[in-house]
Amino acid sequence: MIKVTKRDGESGDRLLKRFSGHVKSRRLPHKFRALRYFAQKPSQRKQRASAVSREGYRAIAKQKQYQG
Repeated sequence: MIKVTKRDGESGDRLLKRFSGHVKSRRLPHKFRALRYFAQKPSQRKQRASAVSREGYRAIAKQKQYQG
């Protein structure tokens, strides 16, 4: 839950802008858009393909880490 209290001498517009910033920083619009429509889970084939590609990316990152 996001709570924003009005500061001394703060206008309503500024308060609203600060609240919007808090909402965006927690990526709430993105999360709600993702949940808006029902999406099927990826098939096992797609899950495995993405896992294999992640392994490749991690291996490349590890090599770069040690090359310094």
